[in-house]
Amino acid sequence: MHTYVIGAGAMGGIYGGLLAKAGYEVTLIDIRQDHIGVVERDGLVVEGVRGHHVIRVPAQTDATGLPPADFAIIFTDANSTKDAARTAQLLLKPDGFALTLQNGIGNVESLIETLGKDRVVAGVTMNSGAFPRPGHAAYTNAGVTSIGELDGRTTPRIEAIAGMLNKAGIETKVVSDPMAEIWSKFVLNCAINSLTAVTGLRSGEMYRTPEVNALQDRVIDEILAVVERKGIKLAEPEPRKKIKAHCRIRYNRPSMMQHMEQGRRTEIDALNGALVREAKALGIAVPYNEAVVAIVKGMERSRRQSLHEPPRDYKKLEAEAEAEVRAEAAAVKR
Repeated sequence: MHTYVIGAGAMGGIYGGLLAKAGYEVTLIDIRQDHIGVVERDGLVVEGVRGHHVIRVPAQTDATGLPPADFAIIFTDANSTKDAARTAQLLLKPDGFALTLQNGIGNVESLIETLGKDRVVAGVTMNSGAFPRPGHAAYTNAGVTSIGELDGRTTPRIEAIAGMLNKAGIETKVVSDPMAEIWSKFVLNCAINSLTAVTGLRSGEMYRTPEVNALQDRVIDEILAVVERKGIKLAEPEPRKKIKAHCRIRYNRPSMMQHMEQGRRTEIDALNGALVREAKALGIAVPYNEAVVAIVKGMERSRRQSLHEPPRDYKKLEAEAEAEVRAEAAAVKR
């Protein structure tokens, strides 16, 4: 089964690299030219809990000239799902299908909008990875991947994917309700990722900082209120207990924390931002989550300015703001 991995950073690199190492025909697609250039020249380095491997695997920045394939795994961040869906549409055979293992909610729906419901399968990964530099993927924690058909059937194609991933050393199980798994991970990520991003603390450090630990409890209260009101079935029966146990023993760096440090756009709109939108539709107040979203947005802008933009001329900006105020005042007088 020829496989395209669309979004070949940390997690996409791990999955695509290990599938290629296991003997499967894989092509990586990622828009970062510096990353793809290193992979093409030197191979993809996958290092960490499965050892250190240099894997020769085809890689491109777009779909140009590539033959249609049976299967694609979507690993872009949630901000790029619509673009990934269009890329998958170009790359897949008419009966080809895509698996999303992305964070957040809304990704399944975006893929269905472009590909159709029959061409989408879904799941979650409890593995962790990092992207230390172009051409490298760090496999920092090995967990279980859960995948399934949206209608709950066990089909040959979903069993085939599970078989491929297990052969590649990525523990995978087939589940009857992948959306329950997605929502369970959504709850976990909303409760952890955004707080690591704004505090700069890893999960275990948050747990051991009383004020942040208490803030997390308030965030969780609001998340679970929305889940209950929507009537969402979670795969995890005790989400709060799961979140706290996770934070107590883990010191990983969630993807949102990494993106914030790099001055990249985070997935806040698919996590706590999505939670806020769901809450507003239900008429539920979620002030703690609203505050977290606002702080993440502010920090995103600050980090982008400091890392990727020219120094700002604040005297000029003040003069422009004062001129704006004077112009508004003059308009009122007229």
